[in-house]
Amino acid sequence: MNVTKDALRELPEEPDAGQAVAGGEHGKSEAIARILRGWREVEPDAKYQVGPLRPGDGQGVAQLFYSVYGDRYPVEDYYIPARIEQLNSDGSLLTVVARLESGAVAGQGAYYQSSPPNKALYEFGQLLVAAEYRNTLMAAKITREMDRLSHTMTQAQGFFGEAVCTHTITQKLVDKQGYSECGLEVSLMPAGAYEKEGAGAQRVSCLIGARVDRDRRMPLNLPECYRREMELILDGFSLDREISFSSQDAPLAAESSLDSRTFDFASVERVQSLKVGADFPARVLELDESAKRRGLAVVQVFVNAGEPGAVFAVDALRARGFILGGLVPLWFGPDGLLMQKLYVAPEFEAVNLHSDRAKALFAFIRADWDRARSLA
Repeated sequence: MNVTKDALRELPEEPDAGQAVAGGEHGKSEAIARILRGWREVEPDAKYQVGPLRPGDGQGVAQLFYSVYGDRYPVEDYYIPARIEQLNSDGSLLTVVARLESGAVAGQGAYYQSSPPNKALYEFGQLLVAAEYRNTLMAAKITREMDRLSHTMTQAQGFFGEAVCTHTITQKLVDKQGYSECGLEVSLMPAGAYEKEGAGAQRVSCLIGARVDRDRRMPLNLPECYRREMELILDGFSLDREISFSSQDAPLAAESSLDSRTFDFASVERVQSLKVGADFPARVLELDESAKRRGLAVVQVFVNAGEPGAVFAVDALRARGFILGGLVPLWFGPDGLLMQKLYVAPEFEAVNLHSDRAKALFAFIRADWDRARSLA
């Protein structure tokens, strides 16, 4: 994997909108105080080894998060060394570190369980490199080791990642690991979360890529109105699916099952539609009106496309101004169809994409935005 030194200076330092925020500001302040008391200098130009996290590395990882984000990272767990090591021990987090001979941690990346209801679908991210090593191949070596490790994770059915669109460096890295672009989360994060990356917009969009390692035959119910978009995405995978495109369908249940989480730091609500019921249009109306009252920037709804009623749900969402986000394999176990509503004007000109597939998906989503605006 060849990565230029200039490119590595631009590697993203990405907060994750899909993880829960633990504790409060008081707890985070105490955790940071402990990091500072145990501070270990990161010497430049030192030899290092890349490998899975070991006992004792938690301090270095927490220190790295603080070095990159200060107190702004929204998940308190990553400021607590013992918690980092415990999450690795129980398998919900798998961290790869670049460890100097002194024991200091100069870089890291991770696989972790985040938003998907299917906990066998791991997120790939948190690729952080200390300032002293941004002009080296450390990030590429971490990424290569993560790729090797992923093929040993028998508990994982697949992986996905969210690459910022302020630049294309991360997109190029994950493309080399067999991830296929399957979604675009428009205006997902506030630009302040990426201020060190020179974000040129008020909010930053993220490109979703996924890789399926362990698949099984499943139904896939898709809306005819998005046939071209779905075929473009599916062409990037080799999925075993019983695909059904239709203009309308009917849910089997009377009541919908929705799980909602609001990420205040990002002004985003993410909703998992586990089951679509006949009441879904009324539930969407409630979501929409609540988002407006609270001044949210984005509402995302993931629809279980393996269940009857998926097309019914998409129709209800489109009627309220939602647009396509993508299709993420294995999100629920079955695949998840992402719809999104933007309550802020998207800055499409600030979206940078690497691959032709990503650019084609972007064109579809931008056209869907124009359709939604015409309804307003």
